[in-house]
Amino acid sequence: MTDTKAMKQDAAPSAAEDRPESSSTAGMVRFLRTYAQNFLNSRLMDERRSLPPAMISEFAEAGLLGLQVPREFGGQDLSHSDMNRLFTQLGAIDANLAVFCAVHNTLGIAPILLSATDEVKACVLPRLAAGQALTTSAISEPGIGSHVRGMTTSATRHPDGSYTIKGVKKWISLGGDARYVNIFAGLRDERGRNLGITGFLVDSRTPGFAIGPEMLTLGLRAVPQYDLTFNNLRVSPSALLGAEGNGLATAKAAFMGGRAVLAAMTMGAAMRSLELAQRFTKGREVATGSLAENGRIREVLAETAAAIQAVQTLISRIATWRDAGQDVPDAWYFCAKILGCELGWKAIDTSLQVLGARGFLDTNTVGQHFRDYRLFRIFEGSTEAITVYLGTTLVRHPDQFTKLVHQTHPTAPMLTLIDQVAEIGADRPDDVAAQHIHAAVVGELVCWTLLTMVTSEVATRSAMHQYTASWTEHQLQRRLRSAQLGSRGSLPTQAEFDQHVAGYAQVIGDVDQRRWPAEEWRSDPLLR
Repeated sequence: MTDTKAMKQDAAPSAAEDRPESSSTAGMVRFLRTYAQNFLNSRLMDERRSLPPAMISEFAEAGLLGLQVPREFGGQDLSHSDMNRLFTQLGAIDANLAVFCAVHNTLGIAPILLSATDEVKACVLPRLAAGQALTTSAISEPGIGSHVRGMTTSATRHPDGSYTIKGVKKWISLGGDARYVNIFAGLRDERGRNLGITGFLVDSRTPGFAIGPEMLTLGLRAVPQYDLTFNNLRVSPSALLGAEGNGLATAKAAFMGGRAVLAAMTMGAAMRSLELAQRFTKGREVATGSLAENGRIREVLAETAAAIQAVQTLISRIATWRDAGQDVPDAWYFCAKILGCELGWKAIDTSLQVLGARGFLDTNTVGQHFRDYRLFRIFEGSTEAITVYLGTTLVRHPDQFTKLVHQTHPTAPMLTLIDQVAEIGADRPDDVAAQHIHAAVVGELVCWTLLTMVTSEVATRSAMHQYTASWTEHQLQRRLRSAQLGSRGSLPTQAEFDQHVAGYAQVIGDVDQRRWPAEEWRSDPLLR
């Protein structure tokens, strides 16, 4: 990576945390708090694996289903800063409500806003904002995960301009409930020539659109994940989202914005969990006295609060740049997703630990947060996958790292740390497996570098901001020292590791549950 000591410092500190929310946002926040206090039963929703029947119409009436839809189509036309504010509030209340709104607004509506024709927007967006229909995107497949370029769902263009879509999608949030689905597929023309991944806005009532079973997930039970199958699904030319072959750009724009929203939601849950843990410590007496006055517990809670504030600062900075029309490099979104979801879930886990036996009760809010927000470390690219991707990208293109730090005002001590990160990035090993490990280390270091830069710029705002900046820099320094020490030794070969795990069978035996009684849900053949 390139030397950064002589960088020009041409960015201004963010003021996003000081920006007042709009009146419409304030109204929606009040609605959500009232709804949570008087009408919501999260435990019942979790047990029934369904949202309350009246919720969709109430959320639509409050404006929550058209957050960034233009007002001419019945939406709220919110800024990114205001939308983050709402998703933090939603995340604190219930992950199911937050994900429901996020999927509809970011993964569903965003591609339509970006790439649909004006005629389609005028037809579809008012229905979506009014809660008359839901929307989502279908990208993931059984065998590709986050490897989008490995997509097998195909689309064929016909001479009349229509398209036929074939394939299977998996893990589609709201897939069985959405009326409009953004389907991404590899397109070929009538001669079989590859035209690239292309997006289509499809009405789920179209013949050939089949909804598969609901996945029985560990958490987020009220927002089910579905399989979708497309059997010769024929759509008109107006279904096209943007230009042929431009589907990846459309999907990427939606998913990048969605990653920042995931971080905002997780911060809401982390705040709520820490709030409950702090309440508990004030009323809990232990051998050393009040748990709230125990030095180790104070340190644990302060570090948790610092992590939350650091991520808040990061996502506020991203939103401020977006609202100003400034281009935001992908690395900032990846950083928000990686550290937002990792640190947020760790905050929930820490809060559960502080609560002791009460934390292990599934009725005390934090337990459900623990189950629900665990998925966020996997959602829209697992931490490991996107950390390696980020690190690989910046190792191959070190100039991009320089551009990233150009967007802030790094101090002289910070520049020294940045140069150390650059040196580690430049020291790429030859072995392929070692390159993956190296990329993961670099990706993580880059994330902590960006987080340290944004927190250092606002360190003078309060005592807590100062603590957060110091804590974040310490985390970066600790990871730098670990990276400079090098690897822990050679990995076992794949064959050696397979042999090792195969030996477990001698200890635990074969315990697959192959035969057990289950519910009979199929119709009697004589009644069909």
